[in-house]
Amino acid sequence: MNDRGFPARFSVNRHVAARPVLVYRRVKQMTVQPSRTGIPADILALSHERDELRRKGKYDRADDLKRQIEEAGYGIKDNPHGAHLIILPSVEVDGTVYRTTRQVPSLLDEADSCAFSVNILACDSFEETKRCVESVARFADGHAVEIVLVDNGSQDELNSWAKVMQRDDQRLRLVTVARPVGEAEARNVGLKSSRGQYVLLLDSSVELTGDVFAPLGEVLSDSDVGITGLRGLLTEDMRHFEETNEQEVEAIAGLCMAFKRTLLRRAGLFDERYRFPYYMDIDFNFAVRDCGKIAVVTPGLPVECHPQLQNAKLSDAERTRLTRRNFYRFLDKWGHRDDLLRQSPQP
Repeated sequence: MNDRGFPARFSVNRHVAARPVLVYRRVKQMTVQPSRTGIPADILALSHERDELRRKGKYDRADDLKRQIEEAGYGIKDNPHGAHLIILPSVEVDGTVYRTTRQVPSLLDEADSCAFSVNILACDSFEETKRCVESVARFADGHAVEIVLVDNGSQDELNSWAKVMQRDDQRLRLVTVARPVGEAEARNVGLKSSRGQYVLLLDSSVELTGDVFAPLGEVLSDSDVGITGLRGLLTEDMRHFEETNEQEVEAIAGLCMAFKRTLLRRAGLFDERYRFPYYMDIDFNFAVRDCGKIAVVTPGLPVECHPQLQNAKLSDAERTRLTRRNFYRFLDKWGHRDDLLRQSPQP
């Protein structure tokens, strides 16, 4: 890990709290009534029917039932020993509670209500998140800015502090996920709740030391630019991404990344298969580039990048495993798209 943030730029904590998991024994590949209560009978019936369909090889219909179960607020996971149903975490957005993250309404088609939506994601990182939020509030004066803070199941004092700050500063909007969800899923809740012309994603380890909004807005006003930010990455083979000092790049690192909100209608939200952040930002950059837009660095942004502490509990072996898994996910999606690589400048 070096002082420029590599590979620390991928190190956003995925604190995983204990989740209530109800285990169902499988009899001839069928879900049966559990000994623990909490799952409604109609959900159990759908899961039972899904088991039957899977046993008969009718996977399309089984997938339809899985979606129904998830829309009702329950997750289902399959393994050789039986089906596991879990109660998905609820989400509170500005005081309104939704049963699951999927039920949070999207504001993407609504008119802009401010210039920038600053999205900050946090999980058990109170001190660094407080520093990040306060720095945004300090340097947002003179700009129409909202701060969308997504508390991804924190067990520290972050939520209580944010509610107090929200009473004093109406620019702060609080999204609270009851239990931690994947990185992309948590980010998407914040994106769906954003109302700015531009979206600025910040890692909670980032501290603003000056006005970033004027230079970012100027760069994004160029119709050719889809995404911009602090650090740019280049690759020659889709397998190795290196930080560069060049302005036009293949990807912008996710710790400080800005884009037009309307672009989400074409590029889509983050791929929620990325439960951990590694390569998630690069995947999104390529979705933006696939829309015909370019990625450029905004030079000289007044930003200080502190050590990323949220992922410190991960062992090196676990970090390597997660990085490899997300790398192959990215490569499977974009590895054949050499046409999306930046054209190298002619000598």
